Amino acid sequence: MRLSGKKILLTGANGGLGRAIAEKSLTEGAHLALCEKTLELAERAKAALPDSTNSIALAANITDEKAVQAMVEQTISELGGLDGVVNNAAMLADEDAMPADTPLKSWQDTLAVNLTGAFLVYKHALPHLLTQQSGSLVTMSSVVAHSASAVPQIAYTTSKGGLEAMTREIAIAHARDNIRANCVAPGPVLTERTARYFDSDEKWQARRKHIPMGRLGRPEEIAALVCFLLSDEAGWQTGGIYRADGGISAAYLVDDSKGGSEIP
Repeated sequence: MRLSGKKILLTGANGGLGRAIAEKSLTEGAHLALCEKTLELAERAKAALPDSTNSIALAANITDEKAVQAMVEQTISELGGLDGVVNNAAMLADEDAMPADTPLKSWQDTLAVNLTGAFLVYKHALPHLLTQQSGSLVTMSSVVAHSASAVPQIAYTTSKGGLEAMTREIAIAHARDNIRANCVAPGPVLTERTARYFDSDEKWQARRKHIPMGRLGRPEEIAALVCFLLSDEAGWQTGGIYRADGGISAAYLVDDSKGGSEIP
């Protein structure tokens, strides 16, 4: 119960990673605000939990500053405080591709959600954390911030790199305020959202050879790392980028002769 009694705000709560983080956080004793862009999605995330007793469902368009401010205030009011934030909301546009081929709107929409949205959440959460002189912020980045994707996605990759820079800046700015800020950078994880990238043997073999461990990540593996960083056990960790990618960002070449798992 390393998060016993801690009040956590989680954005992107209805995605595969969001649900895993929510379930693990509640198992560890947290009280959770499940935040999504619509109340229907937030309620769906809550309904998917084995036990949603200590959770509330909230809606906000995180590109709208007033909506974000209201979401943070509602979280503090209904949970009775705020001890941590997990910025997990993200988008990957279908048109996000090579730099010359990506429409400006796709670029702008992606950065608005992935980067500006995270900034707005922190902007309105930090004053409360500063008042109490404690808190933990966890930002969900991606392996593509370290090893550019073989499948071009210029806006998504740029947004994740920006998130890591922003998180480091926050970490140093508030290190003496007892507020910690860290990033988790997952590699490919099997969720409902990502399944389409691995739904044939041809697609899986093309990806597998780039993963030293020869398999996809599991949402619960990422959730365990997030919950550790939220907890007091990680009290000396700030400004860190924690890669959970099966060795992808550490590799130069992968020995694929040993094979790996079949299609997940």
